Amino acid sequence: MIICTTCGGENVDGARFCVKCGAEISAAAPGPGAWRGDESSSTRTDQAPPPIGGYTPQTPPSSFPTYTPPQSMSYGQPTAGQPMHPVIPMLVSLFFPGLGLLFVPNKAGLGIGIFAATLGFAVVATILTFVVVGICLFMLMPIINIAAAVHSWDEAAKASNGQFQPILFK
Repeated sequence: MIICTTCGGENVDGARFCVKCGAEISAAAPGPGAWRGDESSSTRTDQAPPPIGGYTPQTPPSSFPTYTPPQSMSYGQPTAGQPMHPVIPMLVSLFFPGLGLLFVPNKAGLGIGIFAATLGFAVVATILTFVVVGICLFMLMPIINIAAAVHSWDEAAKASNGQFQPILFK
């Protein structure tokens, strides 16, 4: 049995490296207790113990760091001082005429009114489909959707305090 001079670990005969610390074992076997070093160094308390196998362990921090996102990040939601981009009300109003105005401050009543009028127009057009006039009225539906989308863009652009420009009604 060979004793490591670095850590004092027991190794099998003929081993080149210590199985405990990985230090190279010299060919000549040292005497028992040689790994402890001289007695004068073991009684001193002002020195740190020698590193094991050349490795100095790091002391862990008292508390692990945490991530705190900056307060300026909005994650896609407009803040109180930042107006909504007019494309959002425009796209909503393109598919549901008038409902895009729900995203514009103080325009919710107008948006619900436009949506109700569009629904009323669709009901009348459906009833009049049995008379050929209703088919012509259904052809106006895409024009109503586009007009509502442009109106929603303009209202959202006006509410942006000059950050975005209206398309038609300045």
